Amino acid sequence: MTPFLILFVITLVNSEGTGNDTKCDGFQANFNLKDVIGEWQVVAIIPEKLFPEKQVTCYKVEISETDGASLRWLINKTIDSPKEFLPNDTNGIIVRQRYHTENPFDVWSKSIQGVNGCFQQVLSLDISKKDIHKALRHDAMMQLHLLEVKGSEPFLMQMLWGRMIALVIYRRKPVIEVTQDELKPVFELITKLRGAQRLPKICENPLRDILVF
Repeated sequence: MTPFLILFVITLVNSEGTGNDTKCDGFQANFNLKDVIGEWQVVAIIPEKLFPEKQVTCYKVEISETDGASLRWLINKTIDSPKEFLPNDTNGIIVRQRYHTENPFDVWSKSIQGVNGCFQQVLSLDISKKDIHKALRHDAMMQLHLLEVKGSEPFLMQMLWGRMIALVIYRRKPVIEVTQDELKPVFELITKLRGAQRLPKICENPLRDILVF
């Protein structure tokens, strides 16, 4: 078992988060689907107060687009899933994030109208489980923001509203470990949006050395 699991990001965010009423605090993110589609590698997180003093493991995430009909079919196949759980209005963006952790899984999220880059996490499913009745329903918010840095590769920021993690920070294909100095623009933005934050925890154990993609 690695020191840090994506379970913190999804399960605890959903069970202990602030729910649907945040609407991502109304922040209009720099988000364009075509710019975030594809593979990203976690390089750091910004923890909340309750995050344990443990190392953070690198892992890969793949972002892709899906459609409302496919997601509604999957929701209706889960146990006790109400038909109204996904609104009939399927306009907007639906993304699937595939997390390549020790136990890979998918998360589907639907965009929130009027707030750029803001998504409601809808459903997650362990890739190894063929029974779709094992899918878990969610309702927490997350927001994707592409932070462009002059003279450097951009960072993808995944903002969360929970008690464990405030922000997950990604890069496309980091060659070397990022530094606190490189993360300064990210830290300054999240501090501006939410007030004082803990310093970023840079990932130390590359899970890509464990998994075969």
